[in-house]
Amino acid sequence: MPSSLALSIPEPQQSRSAQTQQSLIEAGKAILREMPWESVSIAMIAKKAGRSVGVFYQRFGSKDDFLTVLISLWLAEGYARIEQASAQSSPLAVIEANLDALYDRISTNRYFWRAALQRAMDDPASWEPFRRLGAATRQRFGDDIGANRGRPLDAEERHRLDLAVQVANSIINNALLNDPGPLRIGQPEFLPTIKQIFLTVAALDLDCEERRSG
Repeated sequence: MPSSLALSIPEPQQSRSAQTQQSLIEAGKAILREMPWESVSIAMIAKKAGRSVGVFYQRFGSKDDFLTVLISLWLAEGYARIEQASAQSSPLAVIEANLDALYDRISTNRYFWRAALQRAMDDPASWEPFRRLGAATRQRFGDDIGANRGRPLDAEERHRLDLAVQVANSIINNALLNDPGPLRIGQPEFLPTIKQIFLTVAALDLDCEERRSG
């Protein structure tokens, strides 16, 4: 599925250059899993990748450009996930699997996600690619629920599903940016509570196929 991204990733022409670029990208991702973006330096990335600072600048130009590359990759991975076939056995399993994947991806990459959110606060236009990805993800989410349930979601059900996704994302994003409590990322009850709230807001008839077949 084409993402129509305005962001671009450098494409080295030589294999060695591609390996160097990839090593810097993987180093940056690894560091961002451990500390906030504002604490990350180009020297840290270069050292972890076993490259020089000069090589980093040759490949990416600046720390901000490097974040743009990481964002581009994140978005591309998101579209790839949409294309993966759903293997869930029930509508509830579809919802749980999607929320599990959302929480796992964001909590594992929480500092990257914070950096992306903070960039959007400074430059709202930078959030547009995420908005398009979110719309495509919600469309596939609803399609998978309908396929497992035995009938497509109607317009009202789609609307409630979209609201439930928005509420879940808002809670997660607020916890990452502001950590207001009492619900905090990392607490055992965080994800189960998100799931309960999601199901309440979505208010979907998840077992209609079972009743129709009975």
